[in-house]
Amino acid sequence: MSKAIEIVYLTRVEGANLNSAGTEGVISVLKKVEDIDGNEFIRVSGQSVKYQIRQIWGEQGIGISEVKPKGSGTDKVIVSAGDPIKYIDDDLFGYMIAETGKGARKRTASVRTNGMISIFPYKGDRDFAVRYDPTPAQDHNIYEVELTTNIMRGNFFVELDRLGKFISGEIGEDKELPTAEKEKRIKLLFDAIFNFFGGAHLSNYFTKVYPELIVVAVLKRKLPIIGDKLSVTGGSEDGKYIVDVTRLKEALDTFDENVDEILIGGFKSVIGNWDKLKELSSDTTKVMSLKDLKTEIGKRTFIE
Repeated sequence: MSKAIEIVYLTRVEGANLNSAGTEGVISVLKKVEDIDGNEFIRVSGQSVKYQIRQIWGEQGIGISEVKPKGSGTDKVIVSAGDPIKYIDDDLFGYMIAETGKGARKRTASVRTNGMISIFPYKGDRDFAVRYDPTPAQDHNIYEVELTTNIMRGNFFVELDRLGKFISGEIGEDKELPTAEKEKRIKLLFDAIFNFFGGAHLSNYFTKVYPELIVVAVLKRKLPIIGDKLSVTGGSEDGKYIVDVTRLKEALDTFDENVDEILIGGFKSVIGNWDKLKELSSDTTKVMSLKDLKTEIGKRTFIE
């Protein structure tokens, strides 16, 4: 029986500020992390990604947990309803209700994410976020925004045996949702990922964020095997990017005993070495167009 699903994807964003880390002076700075060589890479936090997914569900009319302040003064915190039976986001993304006595409860997310991170380092691009007129008669405040054009990698890890299943420390009693409802929630997660959209400063820096290449690993153990092994080595002359197939294949071969199935989907027109990627096809690995993968996921049953 499959225990987990790992989802890792790549997408190219153009002139975007998907997740601001606040302001430094008059500059809205991108959220970044630094590697051991001192290079800065753009990051979109897991909180930001989950917020956008909640928004997608809300726009579809799917009930999501109300997040509101609780307490007062220095004890004020922002919490959700903490009702994973009623709300999909409380089930998948977890919560913590810090109350005294029997009211305290928490749920560790059954769907984990590290958000998104750029494949290539940040190069220091900025843009004026307001109309700029350099003439003295038009003196005004200048406000800048850091931007990036980059390939971003995102990830999700789904614990199949915990999704839709709750213990007393989470809701006050042991309870489990029907299999059909669990399956519905997984499909809603996939739908949100396939149609992922959102970010900061969208009025001026609008960009698409949905996956252009995605790997779905159905696993026998709760061990992520793809991670940063889905990457690119650079771009081709016609603007396509080259997937590091050797790196991905090594990960799949190394952990093949943990795999029930690997599904890979992407835009053939975006991947410069699509034929090389197709060579990964085997009894347990299927490579197809993104459209076909969406159809395939819709037909599948993940909860046994």
